[in-house]
Amino acid sequence: MTRAQHMPVSSLLAESECIIRSLGSDDKTAQRLAQMGILPGTHLRIIRVAPLGGTIEVDDGQGQSFALRQEEVAAMTCEPVVIPLVSKLVTEGQIYMIRDLRGGKNFQQRMADVGLHKGELIQIREAGVKPMQLLLVDTNKQVSLGEGEARKIIVEVIRHDSTKKA
Repeated sequence: MTRAQHMPVSSLLAESECIIRSLGSDDKTAQRLAQMGILPGTHLRIIRVAPLGGTIEVDDGQGQSFALRQEEVAAMTCEPVVIPLVSKLVTEGQIYMIRDLRGGKNFQQRMADVGLHKGELIQIREAGVKPMQLLLVDTNKQVSLGEGEARKIIVEVIRHDSTKKA
């Protein structure tokens, strides 16, 4: 993913977070979203997606959670900032910071054993292959993850220019 890449909100998975960049060209839908407090610049977290994709439950970071209809979600574009490691938006060569490890005690221990912790910088070596190949940026250590493990890891998109050390 490149800097400031905008995409439909509907392309995001649960546990993703994004910044709304556009409400779309339909004035009626844009007005309804604005009345709910969703404006360009709003930070949204996707809580869950209905099984058939009809609605998406979101949280606006201000304590408000609500369901958006498919046409509302389809109209908006956003800039993803947090995504699950299994998202199709994860790209080779991009640097991510581990935001959360969502698993039990055994999963947490396995991740600690291979060097994966919250706040760790990782680079995707091979996206779309199983097992997923990662590089721990600070230690230059290669790590392989199965899909089940990768599904439990939530990452934050790090801009290349923000990883430079002073």
